[in-house]
Amino acid sequence: MNDNTQTVEIPHVSMQELKNRGELPATREGLAIELALRVGDMMASSGASAKDTVVMMRKICNAYGLSRAQLDVTANVIMAAYYPGEGLPPFTAIRNVSPAVANLSKVYAMNDLVQQIGSGLSISKATKRFDRIRKDNEPFPGWLAGLAGGGISMSVQLFYTTSIKMLILALITGFLVNRFVYLLKRVGLPTLFQQIFGGWLVVAIAAGFTWLNLHPKFAVIGYVSPTTLAVGCVFQLVVGGRFVAGVQDAIDGFYVTATSRIFEVVLMTAGLVVGLISGLDLARRIGVGVYISAEAPTVGAAPIAFIAATLTAVFFALSQYANLRIVLVTAGVTFLARVIYWLAMLMGMNQIVATFAGPMVAALVVAILVRRYWKLPAFGIINAMGIPFVPGLMLYLGLLQLVGSHSIDPDPSKGATTLGMAVAIGLAVAAGASLGVFFGRPVSEKLMLMPRAWNQLLKKTPPIPTPAGGKLAHVNGRKRSSGIKPIGEVKHVEKLHPETVITEPKADDEASQHSIP
Repeated sequence: MNDNTQTVEIPHVSMQELKNRGELPATREGLAIELALRVGDMMASSGASAKDTVVMMRKICNAYGLSRAQLDVTANVIMAAYYPGEGLPPFTAIRNVSPAVANLSKVYAMNDLVQQIGSGLSISKATKRFDRIRKDNEPFPGWLAGLAGGGISMSVQLFYTTSIKMLILALITGFLVNRFVYLLKRVGLPTLFQQIFGGWLVVAIAAGFTWLNLHPKFAVIGYVSPTTLAVGCVFQLVVGGRFVAGVQDAIDGFYVTATSRIFEVVLMTAGLVVGLISGLDLARRIGVGVYISAEAPTVGAAPIAFIAATLTAVFFALSQYANLRIVLVTAGVTFLARVIYWLAMLMGMNQIVATFAGPMVAALVVAILVRRYWKLPAFGIINAMGIPFVPGLMLYLGLLQLVGSHSIDPDPSKGATTLGMAVAIGLAVAAGASLGVFFGRPVSEKLMLMPRAWNQLLKKTPPIPTPAGGKLAHVNGRKRSSGIKPIGEVKHVEKLHPETVITEPKADDEASQHSIP
């Protein structure tokens, strides 16, 4: 293969434009498969698990009579195949998952579209509405989403301090890191190097504030803690949501997709680690001081921690273009998860178990309520809920202990222990959220069937009471509801002639109502 070969991204073309070109499938089945693939592309590129993506595609295929369609999501490829039978050739389609910025508002609109398709929306109207959703602009400008991403760094500070000065500085530095990584992504830099350069920027920010602290005449704003600012910036680069999706895919049996996603998380985390370690080591070698405390700052009171966790999840959801309803549900379930975590800690559980319990209960509630009552993207809410539990501070301190700095001697043993604890907490967050979704899915499916069963119960005609009762009372009830007047009840079948049926008329007042003219 030529070393100069580059990956060329195929631009999105609307289905209406493909129709005008004559490049859309000519059959109704082909159009349904094409629509399902495009919906799956948007779901997967926004961070949905493989099973959620396949379920959404399955609903579209079933609505248009393709219940035998075979669907699969493998890494970054979506495949669909359908065999119509009766000697007709099979239909197979493959689509690459196009890289895109997660847009939860469009996923919300897509869920509504799929629900209308299930209610009988025609394929032509469905394709036109999909094009409108795909073409619609984001609910707010990109710089505002970037500011929300920077707000994550600010809300993380609330765990440790309520200083207005620190909160403002964290917002500014967080926004700077967010836009820097976005710029690297826009120029097509591979993800690994995005994380490395992002880690360098975090170290540079910490080194800059260390220098200002050592030169009071330039530090007009006073002393600034480089530790908490660096930790807030690290949250911009930690990939907690993708790890949860990867673990969910493994639980659902999509092992190839799970392996791909988890390896991507490992690669991105390794890039962050390499960036931080190399940046700290470079700063130490060139004599630039990075004076950061090796001890974790004290977490504030529980009410402040609840607010900090909720704001962190809300800012993460807003950075992915969430609408108001998504934001409100995210805030509610994140607050619930933090309460469960706090109660578990009060009961004497260790941090890993408490971190497992909080996301599990919250994910269970999300899987039940969201799938039952709303069209909200459950995966987006669960990913945002898990961000406050990501051990960003522990990861940063472990790396600092591993390589050392001007104020800390290297301690590989202690650093490895801290990093191992961080990995265990990250696994607990992912496992708890995945288990909550696993238990919530069957419960939500049962709840989805409750209105249908309740309507059938209300429409069911009760048995008509008769003096003699009998096993065929419900038959008479169905006949009465259908307008057929029952003559009487079968009482005895004459054995001598199988066609002779003797009936016993009812009372005189009832016999006059059911007599045959």
